[in-house]
Formats: sequence, structure tokens, C-alpha cells
Amino acid sequence: MDAAAAGAIYGAETAVEGAVGIAAGVARPTMPLKASLSRIQSSTPLARSSHSLCVIRGHAYIFGGEISPREPVDNAMHVYTLPNPSTTATDADYRVVAPQAAIPGDQLPAPRVGHTASSIGDRIFVFGGRGGTDMKALEEKGRVWVFDTSTSRWSKLDPVQDSPYPEARSYHASVANEHPVPSKSQGNTYARGEEIAASDHGTLFVHAGCTASGRLSDLWAFDVASRTWTKFPDAPGPERGGPSLAFAHNKLFRFGGYDGKSEIGGQIDYLHIVRATFNDKGGTGEMCLSSTSDHWETISFDADLELPGNRSVAGLQPVTTGQGRNYLLLMFGERDPSSQGHAGAGKFWSDIWSFQLQPDGMTAASFKDATRQLIGKRTGEGEWAEVKIVDEEGKEQSDETKHLGSRGWFASAPAADTDPGSVIIWGGLNEDNERCGDGWIITVI
Repeated sequence: MDAAAAGAIYGAETAVEGAVGIAAGVARPTMPLKASLSRIQSSTPLARSSHSLCVIRGHAYIFGGEISPREPVDNAMHVYTLPNPSTTATDADYRVVAPQAAIPGDQLPAPRVGHTASSIGDRIFVFGGRGGTDMKALEEKGRVWVFDTSTSRWSKLDPVQDSPYPEARSYHASVANEHPVPSKSQGNTYARGEEIAASDHGTLFVHAGCTASGRLSDLWAFDVASRTWTKFPDAPGPERGGPSLAFAHNKLFRFGGYDGKSEIGGQIDYLHIVRATFNDKGGTGEMCLSSTSDHWETISFDADLELPGNRSVAGLQPVTTGQGRNYLLLMFGERDPSSQGHAGAGKFWSDIWSFQLQPDGMTAASFKDATRQLIGKRTGEGEWAEVKIVDEEGKEQSDETKHLGSRGWFASAPAADTDPGSVIIWGGLNEDNERCGDGWIITVI
């Protein structure tokens, strides 16, 4: 056989193998996902619940919470250096950052529980919570506390005088984004006495929660640069505390919560948040966030489908498996409240679920979905599936003792700056009414 003929045969075989590989990839379902669990090894455990967690530049920042019911622990920032696959270190470095104000003598955040913390760049934005001798929602008149991880100093952002702000609350949900909310005034109006730095940008969304008299279903957005709160449409369904909120694919997604009688579930709600441009005296052609609708949308599911159970105080975080494929991870949470109220522990979930989102455009994932639609197969978009936990060898683990165990009232955060397929969780409350002191990395495969 001459070289030309051999080359033609080899080329044909390669093409067939490639076609078979593509066909197998298209036929392979996108769920259920598999995930590995890796405990963060540390000689200094940090037990608490109702705290917050942000992950920035490979460090986990933990603030607030409680060890004993209704007793806030402190107002220090606890920092763990997360494991780096490129090093051989097995013990996570830990340090405590005592509270210090960026301006000497300025106020500092009080110890609190049931607050939220979200990050924009190198800064952490803390809102709400309850504390003080009566353990009521802290009335701070819309103030947002800011911890700058580059300086380890606190500052505060108070809303513009006489502008609206959300009601004091605890056990709410929040997420943040680097883009601002467009100003509705003539030019940007900044808080009196504040200097606007070039790094001041972004939006903090705050949703629902518990007040001194009940629960809420509202949604507010705080524009960092202008120090103004904007009210967005209320979410559907009963007012609630302990909901889960995530921002992905230009949507705010909300799941679960507790309405005072039982845990909520059975549907996922979302609000379209678009990235547009606006022009004002403060800037021209800047990216901003706004809603294209005056109401939320709801995705309901047939009762005969396999779905996550109703829950509150759970985790909901965006992850990707690469090639344009995106999901939300729903983790753990409370399924039945305690008969002792906040003094006791209820019943908790030990499961993890994935909700498949729309793929990024012009990616392998979008090509695969378009092909599956052409041949009449489901893409998995808009569907739930329980995540399968596997060990280092890829074998499925069914023994709950090898997992994190059931828990709620923990803190979670995406590890997007180091691994967009991973989520960090820390602490929480278990069914023995014990505060957990462990941290874990959940990585989708």
C-alpha cells in the first residue's frame, strides 16, 4: 500500500473516531453531577453557626455567628488560607484579625448573628443581623459595613441623607455584583463627608429575612458608589426568613426559606437582572444593573419528579464544570424546625442538588444542547438532580459518615477566583445541637 492510500485510510479512521467521540459526548447526559468532598485540614477548628463566609484570593474570611444560642461570639475577622494544590502544605494557616477602623476612632461593627456578607473585589460587604442584649435585628438605618482585605480595616457606608433604605433584619440573603445600579437622580449624589475612591463600585442585593415583628419578601439593591438603596420587585410566595439567593446568568435565583410554620420549597423563583449602560454626570457608558420586569418568574415542577426537599438556611451557589456548562448547587439546610425555637436543633438535610442553568453562548455546552434538541432529547436545562459524592478513585460514597453529615445554619461561598467548580462551606449546626467547626471544599467533576 502506498503512502497516499495509507494516509487516506488513516484520515478516514481518525474522522470516524472523532465523529464517534462527538456522538458519545452529545449522548452523554449532563446530570447527575459528581462531586468530591475535601476537608480543610486545620489544627484550629472554628465552631459556630449563623455566621458569614467570603472567599477572596485563596483565603476564607469568617465573621460573626454564635456558639451558644443568642450569644454573638465576637466582631473579629477569622481568616484561613485555603489549600493550594501546587503546594504540599496540609494544615491551613489561620489568623485572627482584631477589628480596626480605617479612620482611627471611627465606629466598628458590633458582634452579630444572622447577618450576610458578600464580596466585591477585595472587599467584604456586611449587612444586617441581630445582636445586643435583646438580640433584636440591629437597627443601623441601612448602613453597610465594609472590610477591606487588602488593609484589614473596617469602614462604613451610610445611605444618602433622607433616602430610603431597607428595614432592619436578620436571617436574610444577599449577593453582590461588580456593576452599579443606575442613578435615578440628576448625577450621582454621594454620602456627605465621603470620598469616592476609584475602587468604589458594585451592587449589593438584600432579600427577605426576619424583623422584630415578622418576615419579609422584599428585594433591595445598594449601589456602592452613590450610597443609595433601590427597591426592586418583591419576590412571590410567603414572606420568609432563611432563603437562599444566587446570582447567575443575569438572574437572581431564590430557593426555600421558612415562613414561620414550615420550610418552603417545590419551586425556584428568579428575577431578570440585565447589564446595560447608563450616562449621567458621574460617568458615560458605564455598565449597570437593572431589572427588565416588575415581577419575578417561577419555575414549578411536577410532583412525580425527583426534587430537593423543602428547606431553609441552606447554601445556593453557582458553579461551572467548564466548556460553558453552568449549575447552581443547593446544599444541606433545615427540613424541620426545632420545637425549642432558636435554642434547639431541628432536623437537617445531608444532600447536595444541582440545578442546570442555560449554557454560555458559542461553547461546547451550547453546541451539545442545540444538537440534543434537534434529535428530540432533553438538555437538562431547568432541571434538578441529586449530586453523587465520589471518593478519590471516583467511586460513589453512600455512607453518610464519610460526608459532611446533615447540617443547617452554616456559611457557604463560591471559590470562583481559584476554582469556579468549587464551593467552600464552614461550620453550622447539626441535629445534636452542636456547632460544627469544620470547613469543606465541594468540587464538581
